[in-house]
Amino acid sequence: MLLKKMFRDMRQNLSQFIAIFLMSMLGVTVFAGINAEWQGMKHERDRFYEESRLPDFWLLGRNFTEEDLEEAAQISGVEAVSRRLIADAVVQTGKKPALRIHIIEDNELSRPHLVEGEAFGPARDGIWLDSYFAEAHDIRVGDTIRAEAGGMVFEKEVIGLIMHPEYVYCARDETQLFPQPENFGFAFVPRKVLPEILPLPYNQLMIRLEDSADAKVVQSELEKRFKGKYSLLQTHETHLSTSMIEMEIQQNKAIGNVFPVVFFLIAALAMLTTMVRMTGNQRIQIGTLKAMGYSRHKILFHYISYGIWIGLAGGLLGLAIGPLLVPPILFEMQKTLYYLPDWYAVLTPESCAVVIIAVLCCGASSYFACRRELKDVPAACMRPKPPRAGRHTRWEKSALWHKLGFSAQWNIRDILRSKVRSAMAIAGVAGSMTLLLCAFGVLDTIGGLGDWMYRDLHAYDYRINLKEEIHQEEIDALKQKYGGQLIQELAIELRKDGREETGFLTVIEPGEQIRFQDPERNPMTLPDSGAAMTCKMATLLGLEVGETFEWRNPGDTQWHITRVEALYRSPTGQGITMSERAYEAAYDTMVPTALLVAGNGSDAVGLPGVKDVKSKDEMRAGLEKMLESMRTLVGILILAAVVLGAVVLYNLGSLSFAERVRELATLKVLGFFPGQIRGLLNKQNLLLTIVGIIIGMPCGYALIAYMVSTLSEAIDMPARVSPATLVLCIIGTLATSLAVGLLLSRKVGTIDMVSSLKAVE
Repeated sequence: MLLKKMFRDMRQNLSQFIAIFLMSMLGVTVFAGINAEWQGMKHERDRFYEESRLPDFWLLGRNFTEEDLEEAAQISGVEAVSRRLIADAVVQTGKKPALRIHIIEDNELSRPHLVEGEAFGPARDGIWLDSYFAEAHDIRVGDTIRAEAGGMVFEKEVIGLIMHPEYVYCARDETQLFPQPENFGFAFVPRKVLPEILPLPYNQLMIRLEDSADAKVVQSELEKRFKGKYSLLQTHETHLSTSMIEMEIQQNKAIGNVFPVVFFLIAALAMLTTMVRMTGNQRIQIGTLKAMGYSRHKILFHYISYGIWIGLAGGLLGLAIGPLLVPPILFEMQKTLYYLPDWYAVLTPESCAVVIIAVLCCGASSYFACRRELKDVPAACMRPKPPRAGRHTRWEKSALWHKLGFSAQWNIRDILRSKVRSAMAIAGVAGSMTLLLCAFGVLDTIGGLGDWMYRDLHAYDYRINLKEEIHQEEIDALKQKYGGQLIQELAIELRKDGREETGFLTVIEPGEQIRFQDPERNPMTLPDSGAAMTCKMATLLGLEVGETFEWRNPGDTQWHITRVEALYRSPTGQGITMSERAYEAAYDTMVPTALLVAGNGSDAVGLPGVKDVKSKDEMRAGLEKMLESMRTLVGILILAAVVLGAVVLYNLGSLSFAERVRELATLKVLGFFPGQIRGLLNKQNLLLTIVGIIIGMPCGYALIAYMVSTLSEAIDMPARVSPATLVLCIIGTLATSLAVGLLLSRKVGTIDMVSSLKAVE
């Protein structure tokens, strides 16, 4: 009988239960979908790394010998060691794209993944080429590729097309913000097929650790044993490809974990309001069930089952469709940035556990909603609930109270006497405002990054990257032809009071191609002495202006002590910046790595000393491409936020109306017209909405700040909400709330005054 009653009640309150069902479904859909996406991405990445035996450390130097291999192999915890030569070449075709060639001694570590052609063979004469680079340049297996490296021109047959674990994010360096297979790719060549007379010093050492090894201990031992023999030690945290895909995974994980929490809280609130209204309306039915012999616990479980079944149905459907709908949408964006052999969603136990959370939220809400009605004896339950005794509030004793009109007095009295109901309405509006502001605010934050970086900070049009072995006369020739501003960029290690970070040192000659902004994003100039440090790096090291820190080039034994003379804000490239004068006065001669040019610099490709040329438009387009997947994800969340906001506000409004039926009927009896009563309700709704919006704004800002904090330590992206976005969210929330209020206020004309005003004891 109770089961039939439950289905009958659900049919009678179909819209409310459908709304709760949708909220449970959306919460689980968002979590399960995003969780399946990043878990699948992580699973395939880890499988790819393990299959290819990706190293844990990379040491870059000039010449690693057999003795160095033996020295590294003797370190406790080291599983395998290999070496190779890495050289940058220029392909003699089209726009002369860059090709990073790996000449390897063996195939024990960092193995290529075959896409097409023959598997990599150490004795096979030929070249194995990046499959994305080959596609961009219409190169096929069997074709001959001609390239120049270090003044040597060579031709090799393409034996196979490959992917590689070190190039999942295939960018040349940190200055290239996104993969550009038309401009950069990689290739592998066996050392055994090359003439022995070629002077090919191995400039990279790869170390893979045992599963039980302590990476920090091994790293410390490597630094001690190879002191002075390497220029850079890379880990998974500092390697460009491994760090970028890890950042992507962590970003999506944070979004997937945060937003469903908000959804479930709102779903629980909606369930609570629905069940409070239902049990209030079913007092007589509850009393009848008690009189028929049903125990309090059985009736309690009956009403709890409403939430259990709705939460379970919504959760299971969300669990089914989330991994099917969300990952493919996100994968389409990510495939343009990250190169993995396969893409698939992974359903994890965490997603199944979220279904249980959805059930618990709805079930608990049902319990708290109906337990109050079950305390009365059957005789009391079978009569309508008497209205609460009225009493004067403190506000009514003030002089200001008597100056207010009836409308204001009625609404203020109603709000203060129904604090729980009013608080729930405010919470619903605040939740809706929080979700909308966070979603649109994240779009503002990432959307303004391009203008900030490439309009406000970078005034140049082209970046001409210089070769390491460039001569001074070649620099002078480029400077004479293009003008511009020379800079030097190099990776460094920084430390302060035991804290160590990896960042960049930028040395800049006088010029106008790079601008700087202080922590409040106001224009500033570089100090004449010491260093200017990025705000993000200062936070990581716990530094303030006037304090000193230490830095060194990786592999150097000497640490330099430098004073922080100023702080500046930069979206990327966290570290320190010095003027040319300050750097050369304190340390060494500036060795330029790039020339920043205003105007046309595209014709510098192929000139002596030039590594490659990048336009600002290309770099900005790459940044936008990087952010596209986050925009897609946020778009999904905006849609869910709008639906949830409308649903919860409707349910809260329905409860409010149901609780005030007797009061509204009394007003009708006293001669108030329906329009006047609707005006009273709409004014109260407007007041509560404004309070909810005010509370929701700082909550939205806090949620945005949390989302931004999940980004990589290399990125400084202050939370930003434009005035237009703030106005849009306020208007959207206000319009939704008022629309719901107007819809519900129309029910005033349907109130049955006779039944509503029946006498009660």
